[in-house]
Amino acid sequence: MLKHLLPFLVGVALFSGCRKDKLFTDDPVTLDFSQSEVLFDTVFAVSPPIGTVTKRFRVVNPNTLGVRVDIALEGGTPSPFRINVDGAAGTSFQDVEILGGDSIYVFVEASLDQSGQSTPLIHEDHIVFLANGTEQKVKLVAWGQDAHYFRPTNYPAGLPAYSIIAGQDDLGNSICETVTWPNDKPYVIYGYAVVDSCSKLIIDPGVRVHMHGGGGLWIYRWGQIEANGELDQPITFQSDRLESFYAELPGQWDRIWINDGPAGADNLLKNVVIKNALVGVQCETWPGIPDAETSQAKVLLNNVKIRNCSAAGILSRNYRIDASNLLVSDCGQYSVALTGGGAYDFQHMTLANFWSYGIRNTPAFIMTNTYADITGTTQVRDIVSSSFKNSIIHGANTNEFKLEFNSLATPDIDFDRMMLKTDQPTTDLGFFPFQDRIYRNQNHGFVSVPDRNFHLTESAFARNKADGSGPFNDLDGVQRGLLDGIPDLGCYEYAP
Repeated sequence: MLKHLLPFLVGVALFSGCRKDKLFTDDPVTLDFSQSEVLFDTVFAVSPPIGTVTKRFRVVNPNTLGVRVDIALEGGTPSPFRINVDGAAGTSFQDVEILGGDSIYVFVEASLDQSGQSTPLIHEDHIVFLANGTEQKVKLVAWGQDAHYFRPTNYPAGLPAYSIIAGQDDLGNSICETVTWPNDKPYVIYGYAVVDSCSKLIIDPGVRVHMHGGGGLWIYRWGQIEANGELDQPITFQSDRLESFYAELPGQWDRIWINDGPAGADNLLKNVVIKNALVGVQCETWPGIPDAETSQAKVLLNNVKIRNCSAAGILSRNYRIDASNLLVSDCGQYSVALTGGGAYDFQHMTLANFWSYGIRNTPAFIMTNTYADITGTTQVRDIVSSSFKNSIIHGANTNEFKLEFNSLATPDIDFDRMMLKTDQPTTDLGFFPFQDRIYRNQNHGFVSVPDRNFHLTESAFARNKADGSGPFNDLDGVQRGLLDGIPDLGCYEYAP
């Protein structure tokens, strides 16, 4: 019986081989691509290079029969691009089979090395597809930019890794100095960049500061920052991921952390944008001193926008803050949280918390005279000479405004000409002396919450409700009261 089966099995094998070959054509084939160009927006050039987000495209065989394709990265190994074809990494691939009417995926990422140039560079390459003599290409493009880089040199237990950017000489000795960051190219921070005691960091208009991963900027005790942007050249603090996917993604970096200082050593943020952090600005007395008094130094916020912070826009403990033309929007917990002791002067603030990345059970604004110190003990502090005026506090929750004070200390606070979305009482004359100037639960009057446009509409309730004690111009530089002679609440003046 076996001798009769052997010829049959050989015949089946030969037939199967012929049938397999007929599945593939030797004729010239033109492939289709889901895109003809793969573009990576500005990517920081760094040594060693760090990979970008991975992008992909489809290669489609529109023909009835299959085709065997040779695929190669034209620039080879020196190319700043890396490719993966249907799960295999490399620079060249032979006889990649694509059945008739079927497709494969090609994955691409870019890793750009430092160039030493201050202007964006264009990196180009191609992926070459050769199908039975027909050559086609998909273009790869990455915009790369050199930057100033700061990497950690200190790794203390219990604290984030950091480098000292002001307050240390080349030999590692502590000094007092002023360091200026000019607007020549971006600044990229790995870990924390520290301004040490008695030193000062000045940031020129237009500078872009980018934090990698959980990095941040740390103004240590008795240090100072002066970020003095201009209306048409704001200073920006954001992540170092510049792809469009990351443009408005919260929580990509840690925070700007400012510790206490002496009177007169104020920290200035003017015409500044802070976005996509865990906490935008955290100003507090040094946590290692449980019973610390309120900092004598202030944080001055003038024309500042803070948005998309996964925890809080501003978190204060035992600090003094003067703020005008402040916009804080879309934070995962609080837009502004003021705790412990302090002295505050907020004028023409808009808090617009329409957080859309999950459920938020906290108000946009909270103020309390207590905090838990490093030992877990509840500390009660004095809030003195504080004023909140001409502002809007609104958002998606029923209650966006909360005061919570311990009776061991009586805060000295005045809320006046405030538009509040709240279910909390605002009848205490000690805090709200002018009841007819506290506007509760009115429509926000913003141009478009979905578009995050928090300018006022023509019919907004907040129009003509402010006094003339605030800054002369609004967050956009528009003169307040220009149309009607009476300013509007919030950081923006209505302008048709």
